[in-house]
This record gives sequence, C-alpha cells and structure tokens, in this order.
Amino acid sequence: MKFIYFFLYSFFLHTVFQLAFFYAEDNFRKPLGGFSQPDMFRVLLILVVLLSYFRLIPQLFDRFEELSKRSKLGLTILSFIVSTVCTGFLLAVYFER
Repeated sequence: MKFIYFFLYSFFLHTVFQLAFFYAEDNFRKPLGGFSQPDMFRVLLILVVLLSYFRLIPQLFDRFEELSKRSKLGLTILSFIVSTVCTGFLLAVYFER
C-alpha cells in the first residue's frame, strides 16, 4: 500500500509541475517590458507552484522511509513517465476543441 501512496503523491506532484511548466511556456512569450499586472500575478503563482514542487519532492522521499531508495527512485521515474503521458493526453483533448 505504501508503494501506491508514494506513486500517487509523486504522480500528482509531477502532473502539477508539468502543467505549470506548460502554462508558463505558453503564456510568457513576450518581452519583459510587455508584462502587465495580471501577468506578474501569474508569474508569482507559477513560482509558488514550482517552489512548492521542489520543496515537496524531498519531503516525499523522507516521509516514506520504509521503502528502499531504489524502489523510490523507480517509482518516481515511472510516475514521471505516466504523468507525462497523462498530461499530454489531457492537453491533446483540451486543444482538440
């Protein structure tokens, strides 16, 4: 059961990270002088998401200390691949409209 919890937490974190990265790449392709106040709020929101991601990943590894490092690494890589496929699918469905 711990394997499933670790995988799901990792999957959720990777999915949020990938969606934030996609959003940042898609919406901020203009010069720095062209940013408005809502754009600055979006930048701040994305920074909070990304900093939370990089803070929560090590805590995730520390929380499940009964799992070996090898299994944690394998589950993390697997969850990243699965979240990439799921994120790609969700974005493809979203942009299909």
